[in-house]
Amino acid sequence: MYGLDEKRNQVLDFVNEVPEEQAHLKPGEDQWSILEVLEHLYLMEQLVVYQINQAIKQGDDHQASEKPLHRTTDRDYKVEAPASVRPKGEFMNLDDAKEGLKKTRESTLSLVNNKEQETLKNRAFPHPAFGDLSLEQWIEFIGWHELRHLDQMKEVRAALNH
Repeated sequence: MYGLDEKRNQVLDFVNEVPEEQAHLKPGEDQWSILEVLEHLYLMEQLVVYQINQAIKQGDDHQASEKPLHRTTDRDYKVEAPASVRPKGEFMNLDDAKEGLKKTRESTLSLVNNKEQETLKNRAFPHPAFGDLSLEQWIEFIGWHELRHLDQMKEVRAALNH
């Protein structure tokens, strides 16, 4: 659904190849470790689910045009992560991170499976780069966002192995 499983599996396939000690290392002072990137993904999905629930509760129909979400993976376009989704050291190891990601995904799927598709299409809230996104596109965005950061984790690993 929305390509979420396929994209998450790509992230997990990569993470399962990362040695635990490497997950904690940062290639530079101003860069995130792989574990911190995973925490960011967890925080982001948690926030999106919260925002979707808020938009549904407010109940205002609001149409948003389709946005080219696949562009999320373009890492030449930099977006500063809001403070609320910056890593805070919540995960001690990769197992913690995988468990956190599993929980947020369960919340996302529960939301998707218990809401009318019409509701998800007819409500929206703003995204910092794309402008207004429908709730449906927000759900799809989660997967594209994960692929963006999968590329980041690959860059981190390559820098550490250099």
